[in-house]
Amino acid sequence: SLYYAIVTILSYISIRNNSKYLDERKDIALDDIPFVKEVLEKHPRPPLPLSLLLSDDEAAIIIQSAFRGYLVRRDPEVQELREYQREMREIPKDKIVYEPVDYWLENTSNKDQKSTES
Repeated sequence: SLYYAIVTILSYISIRNNSKYLDERKDIALDDIPFVKEVLEKHPRPPLPLSLLLSDDEAAIIIQSAFRGYLVRRDPEVQELREYQREMREIPKDKIVYEPVDYWLENTSNKDQKSTES
């Protein structure tokens, strides 16, 4: 078995360093080899976890921004606003009758009448 391993390593080295094929094999990426493409199609590699992709600084920024968002969402005023928005989303659009132009016309005419009365 040791003999087989030595022969395999030596044959790999001799083939890899063979001057006839050196130029052809020099710039070939692993993903460009046909049998490697077939194997990867049948058994794709899982994506790398974020812990390997992000630097410590990037991970710290993500953690800090998530915590700051939690602190903001925890605020009672923000919770009240989110509850109001949730209720407004549940109201069908055709039931909402609100025309800002009419509202402003009514309120400005009332203010004008009050100011002229005094």
